[in-house]
Amino acid sequence: MTTLRIGTRRSRLALWQTEHIRQRLQALWPDLHIEVVPFATRGDRVLQRALPEIGGKGLFTAELEAALRDGRIDLAVHSLKDLPTETPPGLTLAAVPPRAEPHDAWVSKHGRPLAELPAEPIVGTSSQRRAAQVRLLRADAHILPLRGNVDTRVRKALDPAGPYDGVVLAWAGLQRLGLTAAVTARFAPDEMLPAPGQGALAVQARADDPVVLPLLQPLDDPATRLAVLAERAFLQGLGGGCALPVAAWARVEDGRLVLTGLFVTPQGQALRAEGHAALTADDARALGQALAADIRAQQAAARPVRRPRRPRVLVLRAPAQAPAFARALREAGFEPVLYPVLRIEPAMGPDFEAALQRLAQGNYDWLVLTSVNGVHAVQAGLERQGLTLPPRVRLAVIGPATAQAVRAWGHEPAVMPAAFVAEALAEALGPVAGQRLLLARADRARATLREMLRAAGATVDEVVAYHTRTVVPQTPPPAADFVAFTSPSTVEGLRAAYAHWQRPWPPAARVVCIGPITARAARAAGLTVHQVAQTYTIPGVVQALRAATSPRERRSSS
Repeated sequence: MTTLRIGTRRSRLALWQTEHIRQRLQALWPDLHIEVVPFATRGDRVLQRALPEIGGKGLFTAELEAALRDGRIDLAVHSLKDLPTETPPGLTLAAVPPRAEPHDAWVSKHGRPLAELPAEPIVGTSSQRRAAQVRLLRADAHILPLRGNVDTRVRKALDPAGPYDGVVLAWAGLQRLGLTAAVTARFAPDEMLPAPGQGALAVQARADDPVVLPLLQPLDDPATRLAVLAERAFLQGLGGGCALPVAAWARVEDGRLVLTGLFVTPQGQALRAEGHAALTADDARALGQALAADIRAQQAAARPVRRPRRPRVLVLRAPAQAPAFARALREAGFEPVLYPVLRIEPAMGPDFEAALQRLAQGNYDWLVLTSVNGVHAVQAGLERQGLTLPPRVRLAVIGPATAQAVRAWGHEPAVMPAAFVAEALAEALGPVAGQRLLLARADRARATLREMLRAAGATVDEVVAYHTRTVVPQTPPPAADFVAFTSPSTVEGLRAAYAHWQRPWPPAARVVCIGPITARAARAAGLTVHQVAQTYTIPGVVQALRAATSPRERRSSS
């Protein structure tokens, strides 16, 4: 009895693919004894960095190929798009089974297609190809890195508190794992072309193995092999790997092989080429090479678009607050770079719920709100319990953004100070002796407002409405011209990210802060603060950034 040992990665999708091949082989050769040998590849182990940084998609195949060469396994099953275009010496692509649907799918917690999302959507992908095509569809989209297996990416896409408005995934992987119910929409070919080889499997073996190669030959599908041969020749002709935004899709139509190829330039220009060829391996390879040459010619002929470089601003806010800030930066001529180091979690404990019940019962004269997050937390908490805000309760807010959130809730603030800090809010409330106030705040808020109000004779119930958590992003801090700190927590979060990624602190970018308290935190962290907003709001930060880019400011700081 012949024994075949199949090497595979350990992910659920890789194991599904291997089991699929095992079952097909077993059906063809009932006397075979087949063993599955799982491997943990470096590409699976190092999830915090983008693939181009650590060696490209070959990191998913190198361990399996080494095991093939030294005889520990007899064949390996891969997602074909993970295979480098150069076949390693001594190995061969022994079989390419029939291909699954090759296109991409959109998974969104909002249940809406990408085109219907509000401005500045945050899209998760670590694929340069997908990122480039998302930007072609939505120029206002922000790309956040996202790695991990298919299950992990789906879970992150659907997480209500997660940073992503949606993620792009291969339909084939979702289908194979029974996860298509999570799909919001499927991308049409004219919206997003797939990666070369996407949806296809590759069965790799030793090129001189007289026993294994005949056993694998019946698995091969000629049409799929020709299609992926053309796609990979196109990719190879552009010098490609996962670091380039290259897409290709080949299919058999009316007895001819048709190939569509796409390359997106660094300037965001989509270069396309399409052609057809006879159904032979040589013609398929030549077609891919010809279309790659066409793309290179288009690139050489294209007149470069020269635009003044926009200053890059690192935006550290939590995902829910980042898009509005990013929009304001774009309108002011900056290029926002989203790098969220915070996560906002609404409080749902018994103390918060009890405080809202007292509020609804009319036990307070004032509801004091010091942030947009606090407004949303109180509103959601009341709605969760089926409660409403009594008309007699007056609202005090710390600034215009909080006031806008209160108005969107359907109420009108009674007090807003001229300066948007706790001290000014306490003064703006005026005589409060004998009055009862509910102060809904962040878990990290200063005690200043509470103590000033109590010193003025008020009864203050202080309750945590939401928690601000620092999180370490999946990639190192990116290069930027400016860092915009909008709270002391953003200073703490960025410092934690630099420490995690073992990068030297402080960052080289110039620092702009939303107000003096945040500036104090930045200086305490060892940073030089170049500008502090005159009004402690997002428009104030944008104005401070404009001041920091003025010729006079550049000369004074040089």
